Amino acid sequence: MKKRRSYRQFVLSAFKPVRDRPGVYLDVQLKNRTALEQLRRGLANKDDIDMLIGAFNITEALAAMGKGSDWMDEIKQGQDALFDLSQRGVASGMRFIMTAKQWEALKLVMDLHEEQLAHATVSDIEKAHKYVLSIIRRGMARAIVEPQKEKP
Repeated sequence: MKKRRSYRQFVLSAFKPVRDRPGVYLDVQLKNRTALEQLRRGLANKDDIDMLIGAFNITEALAAMGKGSDWMDEIKQGQDALFDLSQRGVASGMRFIMTAKQWEALKLVMDLHEEQLAHATVSDIEKAHKYVLSIIRRGMARAIVEPQKEKP
């Protein structure tokens, strides 16, 4: 009987909003906001950028699934800003510096991401993660590499 109840709880937990899982929700919020704050202060490292890329990819995936689809233009602008500053950072020895315009775009996408998480279920997040992985596997994701310099 105990196994049946724990299995049922496991299945039902997938349909609960992420915000109802306080440890998980708070942990994700803290990691994302810390990465964004490190970037704002000019102290971001590769792990911080990777954290933001992951959050922004999930934001795009959730929007594609209908959770915030009316924000797709702003999400694209935020992703472009993150991509541009990441490329510059890689080219300059992992110093990630952003412009004020990029800051506004990044902050907006992070706010949207947190709002999406507050209303998404665990199942929604799992589907979004699978969506992101499928985009990467199909080679449709932009890789951040040092820009090629022209040879003389």
